[in-house]
Amino acid sequence: MKAEIITIGDEILIGQVIDTNSAWIGQQLNPLGWDVTRITTISDTASAITKSLDNGINNSDLIIMTGGLGPTKDDITKKTLCTYFGVDLVFDETAFKNVERIFNHLKREVTQVNRDQALIPANAKALQNNFGTAPGLWFEANNCIIICLPGVPYEMKDILSNFVFPQLKKRSSDIVSHRTLVVSGIPESLISEQIESIEFSLPAELKIAYLPNYGVVRLRISGKGKDAAKIEAELNKTVTSIENILGKHVIANSDKRIEEVVGDLLSIRKESVSVAESCTGGFVAHLITSTPGSSAYFPGSVVTYSYENKTEVLGVDAELLWNKGAVSQEVVEKMAKAVRLKNNTDYGVAISGIAGPSGGTEDKPVGTVWMAVTNGIKTQSKVYHLKGDRRQNIEQSGNLALEMLRQIILA
Repeated sequence: MKAEIITIGDEILIGQVIDTNSAWIGQQLNPLGWDVTRITTISDTASAITKSLDNGINNSDLIIMTGGLGPTKDDITKKTLCTYFGVDLVFDETAFKNVERIFNHLKREVTQVNRDQALIPANAKALQNNFGTAPGLWFEANNCIIICLPGVPYEMKDILSNFVFPQLKKRSSDIVSHRTLVVSGIPESLISEQIESIEFSLPAELKIAYLPNYGVVRLRISGKGKDAAKIEAELNKTVTSIENILGKHVIANSDKRIEEVVGDLLSIRKESVSVAESCTGGFVAHLITSTPGSSAYFPGSVVTYSYENKTEVLGVDAELLWNKGAVSQEVVEKMAKAVRLKNNTDYGVAISGIAGPSGGTEDKPVGTVWMAVTNGIKTQSKVYHLKGDRRQNIEQSGNLALEMLRQIILA
């Protein structure tokens, strides 16, 4: 079953608002057996809406459209839909009761503009909006389902989750299932070479997608068909074959981020880590604390940006800093050892580098990053020469440092 997502709004087209709705809708539709074949963003004009509907109805079984259902003059979706289907707006009593419920809760009077939110195209079914006054709309035309929703993310998600997805699940006979392997320490191209024989022998129901990110590659193995048992068996067989080939480079067999993988290891072992950062400015600490429950294994970190701060906070010898420079093996190893002792943790992690865009030298160009990890007995350090912009270098450094930590935990 083919699905299309259409987002309406000039604010999206000019970059004022980022379209997160489409990504979320796509994630939800796929497991229900609906293939998203197109995502389109259009302007707040009747002609753009009409053209998109024509294209969608002719090529898809489902259209989900978000935006343009509000009470202001630039919200023209309902009127355009009436013109498109050749129907009038009619008053929906249930939708109005929802408007009254919301305004009573707010202790505000319902105005005519608010009352008009209960007007819907005559051929539409109203979908309850638990958090707003604009109801969702369900149409069916030419063997195509058209769902129109408010663009406010939490309103859209609630309507879809409670009233739309349960119905869509009943209308699809396909079974869709995914497995995700998180791979680290090996580039995408080499992964492809190593599992080439598996990809060539995949059954028709399966496909593999590569999703690279800083320092890691997610392999998504997807299966789709009508025989659930067959799909699951083929997925399990393929995942096992890939794990056997890639070995230790597979760090998780579920869709987990590197910080979650490390957090799980520390939690299981009842161990802890602290971090000393320079060029990453607290980004590693941000990654660690983005995982719920991280307080159990992460007491804190320090950001020591200047030479003076590295000396005052971590006790790094000033002479060492001036002789070797902050971006050096000797300094990051001292930082890692010092932050571990300072916080009384099992592991210490340190990063110092040149994120850019300036600050590089001939010997240490922009993108040079030293990092170290210690467990008090063994200290490992490594230099990376990253090629991204400042933000990319910071994010990649964070992932690489956590991968180094993962390796020493398992050593």
